[in-house]
Amino acid sequence: MTPVEVLSPPGFPESETDQRYFISSEGLTASAYLLPADDEERKRLDLQSRVINQNFDNQLILAPITLNSGDIVLDSGTGSGHWLLSLAKEVPKTVQLWGIDISPRMFPPAASTPPNAIFAPNSITSLPEHWTNTLSLIHQRLLVVALSPSQWQTALSEMFRTLAPGGWVQLFELHYMLVSPSEALRKHKVFAMRNKLCYEVRHVVMDIVDHLPSWLEQAGFVNLRIEKRYLPLGSWAGEYGTLGLEASATNFYRAIKAPVMAEGGFGLVKNGEEYDAAVDDFVRLCDETPETYREYWAFIAQKPVA
Repeated sequence: MTPVEVLSPPGFPESETDQRYFISSEGLTASAYLLPADDEERKRLDLQSRVINQNFDNQLILAPITLNSGDIVLDSGTGSGHWLLSLAKEVPKTVQLWGIDISPRMFPPAASTPPNAIFAPNSITSLPEHWTNTLSLIHQRLLVVALSPSQWQTALSEMFRTLAPGGWVQLFELHYMLVSPSEALRKHKVFAMRNKLCYEVRHVVMDIVDHLPSWLEQAGFVNLRIEKRYLPLGSWAGEYGTLGLEASATNFYRAIKAPVMAEGGFGLVKNGEEYDAAVDDFVRLCDETPETYREYWAFIAQKPVA
């Protein structure tokens, strides 16, 4: 792999929708990239990464592995590279850190990238053949809205192939259902729009946490461990809840406004103003409803030693 400095590579056509930039991933995943790829999205990803780190006690690696000189860590769907750059501060400089994503638009600038970190455009569904049996750890977060069922299974097979025997994978995903005593929140309009976009248009696996255990086993992984954490949403939980709401819900729903409106609002909203009002109402209800949470799940599994 070689460092990537370009912001928008050839072969990734751009379109501007509602002042947000979206990049087609047709060449890599044969489906449209759902979320924006711009400075606003980079900020969203950085905040989301910080909140997830905090939710797991700032423990960046949950797998029982000690990284040594020459080990290689792959961050799949690296986005802004926040997790990988955070890890760079904790591991020896002789550990190689590789970040991949389908677009390099949000990669960190070279000036803030340590010598042992490399970012390059690539899809987890098609990793280089020469990576077979080379990686020590694969980390991936929140690709729930990025992969179809078949792509998930292909991705897990690619992870298994490229990990060295005894290597580990750690996958972080959200449960698609909100935990809340409020039925108005659990059945809110923003979830209906999200579901229609993701299920009917994007054909992704929203209930991925229910599938990953069996899919990991089918791919050949062993020693599966699952950790679950609850992230509070709303000002009722103080600053942490406010940040949790922003990072784990509000910013995501604002980010998918353009693709939802491109589908006519699915008969649930008529225009952008109604969409914004729906998101604002969701935020208000979260702030006013204690014991409202999102579930984050971590799946840690190992490639057999032999």
